[in-house]
Amino acid sequence: MPSFHCFALRSLKKRSPVEPNSPIVYEDTIRGKDGERVTRRWELYPGRYGFGGATTHALLFDLLQLYWEQGLMGSQVRFGSIRNILARRGIHQPSKRDYTRIYRDFDILRGYDIKAHNAFWDKKVGKYVRMDWGLFANVYYWKPSPDIRQQEFAFGFVELNPVLQEAAKSRGFFPVGFPPAIFHQLKPLEQRLAIYLAKRFLTERVHIRFVEDLAHALPIQAARSNNVRRILKSAAEGLMAKKIPLLRGFELKKT
Repeated sequence: MPSFHCFALRSLKKRSPVEPNSPIVYEDTIRGKDGERVTRRWELYPGRYGFGGATTHALLFDLLQLYWEQGLMGSQVRFGSIRNILARRGIHQPSKRDYTRIYRDFDILRGYDIKAHNAFWDKKVGKYVRMDWGLFANVYYWKPSPDIRQQEFAFGFVELNPVLQEAAKSRGFFPVGFPPAIFHQLKPLEQRLAIYLAKRFLTERVHIRFVEDLAHALPIQAARSNNVRRILKSAAEGLMAKKIPLLRGFELKKT
């Protein structure tokens, strides 16, 4: 099975009005035949509701963290109710707009079409595999009456694609080390940087990486390299100012 690259999905951004349905593309490498390094290409296409934005990213984060909290067991992520999801973000008196946005974000996530070219090398048959798949299948909500505006019961769950289940168990989703409500107070780039660092600091005390490589991984889009450094510095300072416990300090050096 291929590894699931979360950053390929977190690159949620507005598309060009000329080509609003053009895919988000990400490339990494795999070990192919005889250990050869082969380029793997991810293409993420939107569904009928588009790519979404920051709130879509937030819902994906919530669902993956819930799955980890539930022991990475089975094919369901049990979120209970929309109100439960919003409470994880520190929203305890949600508005109608909050509910509408979450329902739409579920529709957006279910609509993603992911194409992985050279997803992995199948040793058994001696072939490279292309995979076309999505993140989630069905979403279930329970209500006490037929009224479409009626508050649902806390029995809701979403079904994961088997590929995502396998990735969670083999590659491991992980706790970020701070409450979800804090995560949702961060700006989008701060969120991506926090998740990146949380994963790195599972095995490292100090993480060192070229700015250009880190900008590609997060990603950071900027026309000039000095703008990339400024944007990255601002995101790191944002984590420090909000007292995110995983980051004690940072330094940008010129090489």
